Amino acid sequence: MGYSGDFVLARSGSSLAELPVFDDPGWCADEHAGRFHPCRSRLGGWQTLQADDWLPENDDDRWLHRLVTATGSPVMIASVVDSDVCYVRGLTPSGAAWSAFLDPVMAAEYEVSVPLSSQDEAPPGETDGDRRVRRMLAEVPGTVERIADWAAEAGFTADREALRAVLTKRADPLVEDLFMELVDACGLPPAEPARDDPAAVAPAAHPGHRPEHGCPRGARLEAAVLNLPRDGHLVLRCAAEAHCYAQVWLRPDGTYQLEHRDRSPAEHYRTRTVSADKVIAALAAWAAGGTAWRDAFQ
Repeated sequence: MGYSGDFVLARSGSSLAELPVFDDPGWCADEHAGRFHPCRSRLGGWQTLQADDWLPENDDDRWLHRLVTATGSPVMIASVVDSDVCYVRGLTPSGAAWSAFLDPVMAAEYEVSVPLSSQDEAPPGETDGDRRVRRMLAEVPGTVERIADWAAEAGFTADREALRAVLTKRADPLVEDLFMELVDACGLPPAEPARDDPAAVAPAAHPGHRPEHGCPRGARLEAAVLNLPRDGHLVLRCAAEAHCYAQVWLRPDGTYQLEHRDRSPAEHYRTRTVSADKVIAALAAWAAGGTAWRDAFQ
């Protein structure tokens, strides 16, 4: 089972989770704290908030308007089902709106609703799923322009080619990673490292060390770790050395088993922790080529 819930992206001078719009007298303090999980913030006050089991009332349209009013900024909400399907909506203070499914092929397998014209003649042999994918892909050029307008109102210049790529590609393996790529393609600044993040320390692990293309970073890495199912793995590989990697396994007992190999079988290390934050910091530092993170696991 993957992750199901919402991601909220907005700009705020205070913590998104502490905005009055999220106050609900029906929640106790523990329920509120357990529902919302902030991802690492971005420069300029941009924050991503992860809401488990979706936002209350499960009404994205209403929440988009609430959050735009509360923050005065453009807002995105990404609704994820089992890490397979992600429906993203955006709204700006001027009222410009857009929506899109990520990973159209998987969305079609879930038989999501897409507009189908009665004059749209299906090619011979085309299945309903194929038709859904074709219709979603046909919407991509217009969606790219609407997202670029959303980004412009937020003060950024979107990378249209990157947006097209995100809107047409398959998830590998978590669809929420595509949402993080979508945010990056809008031109927003990268996630800020934690103050004590050892990724800021950059002695190279070995000459030429670099993660493979597509290695999750920042908020994407954080989400990948937090969304690991029991008995799930996340592996980061080095593009320069086939036998250099870092990986984490969320064991059935709920503890994280972190492993790192630095080329040689003699340089293969393993440790366990209950702290997701320590795992995230260690993997971020490995991706950056740092070595100081290993001291915390000696």
